[in-house]
Amino acid sequence: MLVTDGGKLIRCPVDDVRIAARNTQGVRIFKTEEGEKVVSVERISEEVNTAAAVDNGGEAAEGEGRG
Repeated sequence: MLVTDGGKLIRCPVDDVRIAARNTQGVRIFKTEEGEKVVSVERISEEVNTAAAVDNGGEAAEGEGRG
């Protein structure tokens, strides 16, 4: 999960991040606004993800998904 100083939050499965060679410019996870910075990155365990899905009745929380 990544959080910006502008309040954006994204949960991104690690499996969705492609592996890039050393001579690339990296992998963009999501775009930020001009001057906005990522201020927090946290690994969420599979157990927490499963519990959150159960708490939400099996539906993804707002902002989650691949839409």
